[in-house]
Amino acid sequence: MSRTITVSNDVYAAIVARRKHANESENEILQHILAAAGDAEAVHARAHTDADDAHLILDSEIDHVVETE
Repeated sequence: MSRTITVSNDVYAAIVARRKHANESENEILQHILAAAGDAEAVHARAHTDADDAHLILDSEIDHVVETE
């Protein structure tokens, strides 16, 4: 299953600036970046140390469009 996400031009430029070879996809680049950041549990634990932290609520369909094949 694939999903479509919308990123700003600046974020897209930052992604492709990290391209290691011409055939590397944006997905592969993001995989490398996310792997270097650590596993999801560790990242979440560092980002949310207080139980009263606010959480993002998506209120627009454009923020979470899912494409199905």
